Amino acid sequence: MSASAEPLAFLAVNPGTGLEKVVPIFDSLFVGRECSGIDDDHRLLIDDPEVSRSHLEVRLDADREGATAVDLSTNGTRLNGTRIERAQPVAIRSGDRLMVGSAELEFRSARFRDSGRMDARRTVRRVDLAKMAMVVGDIITYSTVSQYTANDILVANLERLFGPMRALLARHRGALSDYAGDALLAVWELDHIPEAPVLAVDFAIAATRLVAEVAPELALRDPDGLPLRMGWAVVLGDAAVSSLTGAPVGVVGDTTNLAFRLSGIAGRDGRPPVLVTKAMHDTVADRYKFGEPFDVATKGRTGTETVYGITPD
Repeated sequence: MSASAEPLAFLAVNPGTGLEKVVPIFDSLFVGRECSGIDDDHRLLIDDPEVSRSHLEVRLDADREGATAVDLSTNGTRLNGTRIERAQPVAIRSGDRLMVGSAELEFRSARFRDSGRMDARRTVRRVDLAKMAMVVGDIITYSTVSQYTANDILVANLERLFGPMRALLARHRGALSDYAGDALLAVWELDHIPEAPVLAVDFAIAATRLVAEVAPELALRDPDGLPLRMGWAVVLGDAAVSSLTGAPVGVVGDTTNLAFRLSGIAGRDGRPPVLVTKAMHDTVADRYKFGEPFDVATKGRTGTETVYGITPD
């Protein structure tokens, strides 16, 4: 960050108290316990076990005179007392209060006074159609592992695995749409992030390497006593994005279903750990080293799907 750069806004921690701390926002600011990979000028660290490692992002758009807050957490974020939907940018303006864990934050800016406000009295449902890149990661043999593992051990070890992965996803500008123990769904909207296909593939490759690094340190093992592995699917296509204020964003449709089905066969029976659909391959073919295409059947769907494999070095 240039020393001459002037902040466009500020985020006050514990506003109006003797513990108030004011943090400048230049273009974006990540809030969380760690915010790994984010430089000091773009992160606010909060030491609170209720705060996710990467919990919230505040984004400023100087050209459009708009400011938004994006919840990246598992525990949720409240805007003026109302929980906002995960991974969905919500307009904020000067004076708005955000609750992150037990910490209260106030957004302050002379420039962003009229960005917008969410009416806490109104329940809003919307369904948008969007072209998206999606990545689904699925733990191989999870059902067997969970059957013979105590719940507290299972949760503690999965947090050690998925905690760094959520930070990795934030660095790749993806949004965590769904998380269900053994699987996660990450999404990128092409209308907002044109380089989404590359970011999605990069994330899947980086996540595969991350699992290889972290899994040997976990108490969890597959039925053969080996470290956990994950299968990854990277797809590109249309999806219906449905959100209800106070609930997570839902991304539904055949593309989403295909991503989950492919993740369930990736890394199994000699297949590469990362499988990419033909649509995704054709979009990023010149950037990666793919294996030869092959056709696979996917549970619950007719016909076959042509996929390409990537095995990270």
